Amino acid sequence: MDYLSFATKAATRQERSAQWRNITQAPHAELGDDQEASIRGCDLGDLRICAVSMGEHQIDSVGQHCGPDRHNLIKILFMEEGHCDIVQSGQTIRLDSGQWCAFDKAVSYSMIAPQATRLLALALPRHRFAAWDKGARQPILPQSFLQGAASILHSSTSAAVNAATAMGRRDRGQMGNALIQMLNTVWDADPVAQSANSTRARRLAVIDFVDRNLADRDLDVARIAQEMGYAKRTLHKLFADDAETLGRMIWHRRLDRCRQDLLDPAQAHRSITDIAHYWGFNDSQHFSRSFKGRFGETPRAFRSSRLFH
Repeated sequence: MDYLSFATKAATRQERSAQWRNITQAPHAELGDDQEASIRGCDLGDLRICAVSMGEHQIDSVGQHCGPDRHNLIKILFMEEGHCDIVQSGQTIRLDSGQWCAFDKAVSYSMIAPQATRLLALALPRHRFAAWDKGARQPILPQSFLQGAASILHSSTSAAVNAATAMGRRDRGQMGNALIQMLNTVWDADPVAQSANSTRARRLAVIDFVDRNLADRDLDVARIAQEMGYAKRTLHKLFADDAETLGRMIWHRRLDRCRQDLLDPAQAHRSITDIAHYWGFNDSQHFSRSFKGRFGETPRAFRSSRLFH
């Protein structure tokens, strides 16, 4: 596979499940809702990377030995949105948004997601991953990729999925080698420093989710809890030391986005009501009062005094 870009296009879940099995060669794949599933991927030398977006699903994979032992593959998952359970050898690993883990593809496993997920998947020969080359044979339990070396690896790999289409085979191989070196740097990173930031990492994951979904009018604490697999009480605890609650943070961030659009000359053709509605405000008068309470001016006065003078 040099490069793959595929999305399910079928009327029924059964047909879409069959399409997914065919394109991914998964022995069993069951898509449980009507959301489109998509995959984009490429080979960077020894490293295969895929960006995957799916609704509710269960994927079962039979252990595969790919030739000599040194060519058996390790699978690494970065969960960008949603959560899933990975079941392997009687052990269940819960992978939440903002976390990564690794396991051996030569051992049968299942991935079970009760809701929509978005993830980045990597596969590479086990002899090129220091964790397995040094004797590890158990799954690497979930760790955060929202700070430190892991955040650099995630961002770089995500960018490589798009950039690879314009790269030659030699350059893709060199990029794969660089990413594998990054992966081994992540494995050797100081675990004490990472665990100390675990609460901060979870907060950053929530804030990132909020920022990516601010235009969704249904975004609230309950929705975040459902999508990210947290209890609402856990979310409130994560922000307990902040000056504002999570709900208030969402409200203020929406007002900030409205303010940015009102300042943007490229948005001058849009009405104030249109901008407010886009960022989740259904009541124009309520929006105007909230905007004035935060910024000291009504939206109309704010726009007129800055955009047109």
